[in-house]
Amino acid sequence: MKKYTVLYITILLFTIAGCRKYLDVNEDPRTPQLTTAETLLPHMQSAMGNAVGLDGRYTGKYVQYWVNNAANDGVEGHASAGGTEMWTMHYTKLGLALNQMENDATLKEKWYYVGVAKAIRAWSWQLCTDHFGEMILKQAWEADRYVFDYDSQEEIYKEVEKLCLEALDNFNKESTKPILLSSDFIFKGNKDRWVKFVYGILAINANHLSNKSTYDPAKVIEYANKSLADNNDNARIQYNGTTVGTAPATTSDVFILGPKRQNITSLSYVQSSVILNMLNGYHRGVSVVDPRIGNMMQKSADGNYYGAIPTFGDPNATPATNTKRIPSVIGGFAAPWPGRYLFRDTITFPIMTYSQIQFIKAEAAFKSGQTGVAYTAYKEGIDKSMDFVSGLGSATISATAKTAYLGSAAVAQTDADLTIKDIMCQKYIALWGWGFEETWADLRRYNYDTTVFKGYVIPEPNKLSSSNDGLLVQRYRPQTTEYSYNVKALEAIGATRDNYHTDIMWFVKP
Repeated sequence: MKKYTVLYITILLFTIAGCRKYLDVNEDPRTPQLTTAETLLPHMQSAMGNAVGLDGRYTGKYVQYWVNNAANDGVEGHASAGGTEMWTMHYTKLGLALNQMENDATLKEKWYYVGVAKAIRAWSWQLCTDHFGEMILKQAWEADRYVFDYDSQEEIYKEVEKLCLEALDNFNKESTKPILLSSDFIFKGNKDRWVKFVYGILAINANHLSNKSTYDPAKVIEYANKSLADNNDNARIQYNGTTVGTAPATTSDVFILGPKRQNITSLSYVQSSVILNMLNGYHRGVSVVDPRIGNMMQKSADGNYYGAIPTFGDPNATPATNTKRIPSVIGGFAAPWPGRYLFRDTITFPIMTYSQIQFIKAEAAFKSGQTGVAYTAYKEGIDKSMDFVSGLGSATISATAKTAYLGSAAVAQTDADLTIKDIMCQKYIALWGWGFEETWADLRRYNYDTTVFKGYVIPEPNKLSSSNDGLLVQRYRPQTTEYSYNVKALEAIGATRDNYHTDIMWFVKP
């Protein structure tokens, strides 16, 4: 970290919270000096979804959710990408605001808000350490510091677990002060769903250690069983689509990947051959159309679906009259962009779903030899993913279509027939368009294995970034300003090397 960031954090909290007592300023009895947990929470929740979405523009290319319609895209070639909005979210937009939220809630015995603060911090640490690797943990948010030391990913993983357990302790306390519906964009004040969300974080945290000798699939299954129980429990951040000012430079309640914010409104984001093939049964060597395709994918002008091969672009991108051109995932080829699926101005954007948890359970059970448990969770994950997708577009998936697909050759029909490829490819489909970080963690845990992620395209040597030394991307670099103010700390973790982004993550190692 650095002086610049500390100053930015201070300015941010003046904006959100008013004057802070610890800054030793004069108090005005006519205005509040500290804001409340209830007031802080909506701003932070909105920042969570926006950060995932903005960095997802890059991670979405690493995991090959989408590609550029032009060939030789650098990010598709596993080059080091920008992707540092989650750093800003974690250290500035959530950082001291979460401290203040927790302090206010503790002082006033609003124990559920303390639990929410710890849950959000745990979620943020988990996503960010899987995104960046080593981060500033012990010295984070120390106001008298100008440079900060980095801590290991192992320590951050333990911090996630610790925060989750502390959150559960606070949710278990007796309290007469509920979470206000109006302050909670995710669960509308439902404390029990926050508890399930915390168990979901614990399941993710424990399952990401699948390559280690300490991996405990029984613990993963236990956490999954205590987590989200159906699609009603999905953690989704509400964006109402209201605007103030002129887009895109606007303070608004518009989702960051919607048309008005103009962040993916270009042909740099067209659907990939990878997701399209999975939706056509390629991962099982069959030709079966998945009923989710109507909402998730976009047809070309000739009425067919096409997907671009990563790093090769859309072969039919020109001329503009070509009826096989692949439209943007947000819809169409140019403004006005209509917005579709999850890429809308008004949306409840998911950050954790029941299907995701079921596929985590299926993987853990499969690895522990409980194939019956794995198969049940696998089928449940597909079933409820179709329900989730059906609610996000014009194409309603009927019970008949769902039954037909679940009984088709695109889906394993017995536990003896189930493979890890089946589980991970169906999880990939279920997370498409929102679960950028979880899918990337999965790909890295399996060392980008194309026998597991059938259809994933390893960039050819001449299309791989020259700075990679032949290696695939594993992490993002810290925020750019770290390279101006905190260079010695970066040198200590190797982050000044050109190929630092290819360093294997601790959570991936045996």
